[in-house]
Amino acid sequence: MWDWFRSFSLVNRIGLVGALLGFAVGMAAVIVVSRVAGLVIVAACVALVVFCVWFFFGPEIRRRRLMKSGLSAQAEILAVEETGITVQGNYPMGRFRFRVHPPEGEPYEATAKCLLNRFEVPAYQPGTMVSVLIDPRDRTKVTLA
Repeated sequence: MWDWFRSFSLVNRIGLVGALLGFAVGMAAVIVVSRVAGLVIVAACVALVVFCVWFFFGPEIRRRRLMKSGLSAQAEILAVEETGITVQGNYPMGRFRFRVHPPEGEPYEATAKCLLNRFEVPAYQPGTMVSVLIDPRDRTKVTLA
């Protein structure tokens, strides 16, 4: 997770730390005003923040972990679908269905969502062989290498 934090620019890190400090001060103020209601509100806000971080940043954190510890394999693209999500106007997210050919064992099917550069989209068509990384703990989790 720290690698993920270090990948941000200095300005983004300062902004994130400032936001967390502001959140902590705001929650402390809520608790001071009303102890019981404040604790309930703080618990709900913390749960919401944790959910949002997991929802928005979780896939990227898992992908980075997989880039470090994943097993290399070849996979055939069986299908590609648009998800309707585009990051920074130039990186569409695609939902891939692969037939993974691991170095050991039988081929199997897996799905993954991956961000692509808009200019590289034509290179990822059904029938194309690509390099993927497999999670050693769960073979169904793959990402484009």
